[in-house]
Amino acid sequence: MNISKNETGSVDSVRMHWLDGARLAAAFCIIGIHASSDSVGQAFADALPGERVFPVMLRTVSEIASTEFFILVSLFLLSVRMSRKELSYIANIKQQARRLLLPFVIWTIFYAFFRLYKAYYFDYYDAQWAEIVQPVNWIYYLTLGYSNYHMHFLPTLFVLILFYPIYRLAIKAPIVGLIIVPMIYLNMLSGQFIWRHLDDLMIIESWMRVAKLLTYTGYGFAAYALLGLWQLKIDRKTSISLFGFALLVLTLGFGIRMMHATEIIQTGSFGVRGGIIYMNHFLYPCFMVLAFLASQHFRWPEKLAEWSKYSFGLYLMHPAFLYMCEVAVKDYELTPTQFVSIKFAFALVMSLCMSVLFSRSRYLAWTIGLGKIPFIEDRPKPHDWDKTKASSQAITQGQ
Repeated sequence: MNISKNETGSVDSVRMHWLDGARLAAAFCIIGIHASSDSVGQAFADALPGERVFPVMLRTVSEIASTEFFILVSLFLLSVRMSRKELSYIANIKQQARRLLLPFVIWTIFYAFFRLYKAYYFDYYDAQWAEIVQPVNWIYYLTLGYSNYHMHFLPTLFVLILFYPIYRLAIKAPIVGLIIVPMIYLNMLSGQFIWRHLDDLMIIESWMRVAKLLTYTGYGFAAYALLGLWQLKIDRKTSISLFGFALLVLTLGFGIRMMHATEIIQTGSFGVRGGIIYMNHFLYPCFMVLAFLASQHFRWPEKLAEWSKYSFGLYLMHPAFLYMCEVAVKDYELTPTQFVSIKFAFALVMSLCMSVLFSRSRYLAWTIGLGKIPFIEDRPKPHDWDKTKASSQAITQGQ
């Protein structure tokens, strides 16, 4: 990502390799999280505690850059881009709708039907097909992202972007970013209240999503607060101190993660986060991004810039390859360690390769956030036609 702050407060071009590193870390860790469970998404309940150690540790380490980390990095990236190019609110929202919601629709349709592949081999094809043919389920697919477990990311990110004008307050007053703390606490309390007082599962899920979207605006304020902090152009010495502070908090937070990991290893269940474990999980991404930002003076490999652009593709594609791998090894007797290792490696390599292939096609690149949407964004604008016409006339007159 190319950014820098000039004297007017807008953003010019300088490479932010730390942000490239953060984007790749988010993609890799999301794959690690989703690869760390068994074929039904659980914590290997039938295995011995010792056999769960590697999968649980893979998940615990991967969760340092969870979906919320991906959301925070994406919001920071968008805040930078919006600072570079000032557009009206309507123009910005239209642009983000094209870039997020159109790919969302495509991948929603894909995963709604691709899940039948795994369902066929794991003997729940009829139930899966019955779900697909129910029109009401498509409402949940297209609003809540229920076509697959990772598809909620795109509509969630789009709704959070709608509030970006008020996030800007945090650029001038970064302390506003601390609102993320009560927001996360409110999200926890809201979830507990909804589960206690409602019975219908879909109503519960719908209200949970409303609460999540409203409280996740805290990540928007945090992202813009971090942008305000970055625009201060912190010197190397202060950056190192800031990095040390973030590292200290992350170390303490990881200790709390290990408490939760120990429970999972012993019980074979991911359980339900609550209290300090809940707060730690959802605040951890803020300190992770702070650590990356504080490393801005480190010597990051320039090659990261070439690969970070595929992070969105990695996120969108990896579940398909996880499903394919689970089908391929279903008849083999594998230990949990072997199972998750094979899944992680296969999904990472294949989704990266497929992202590279998609990026080379103008008709596919836009589905993973690369390139313009064919026939929509790449159409010549009226003034472009005028320039072309004028150029043609000049050539003709010259002849």
